[in-house]
Amino acid sequence: MPKPEKVQKVEEMYKKMEKANALIFTDFKGLTVADLFELRSKIRGLQAEYRVVKNTLALLAIKKLYPDKEFDKFFVGPTAITYCYDDPFAVIKALADYSKDHEALKLKGGVVDGDIYTADEIKEMANLPPKEVILSQVVGSIASPLSSLVWSLKWPINKLVWTLDAISKEKEKISINQ
Repeated sequence: MPKPEKVQKVEEMYKKMEKANALIFTDFKGLTVADLFELRSKIRGLQAEYRVVKNTLALLAIKKLYPDKEFDKFFVGPTAITYCYDDPFAVIKALADYSKDHEALKLKGGVVDGDIYTADEIKEMANLPPKEVILSQVVGSIASPLSSLVWSLKWPINKLVWTLDAISKEKEKISINQ
């Protein structure tokens, strides 16, 4: 029979996992308490939470949320879970940037919107441009053909106006010379 404290801990992790839109698994072995405090404060502003977990309890909680998926490979050695409640890509980028400065932090993988990703795939996500840039690129690519269409439709009218303007200037020169 499991201890009530462990059952409660699994339930707490399950509720956090259920609320989060992404979970990023990391190995923190070698980081100091000050390093962990710095990392937590960086991602707190991104609506995320970094928690060191006990592998067996975390595995029970995540299997409760995703019963048909395999997570055993992520819960080997010291493990921490980053719970992302807002934009997961900003958090992934922050974790990847922090791991560049602190080699002890190693990305293990994660779950983003229900899909499992390896450490390499998570690192690739960190290299994606921010959400705002991608949205502006999409809007630009949609607007570009429309702008071309507007210019194409305006061109004959502009050409007519320029031609009439040139004719009127020519007539003015002729009338001034006579």
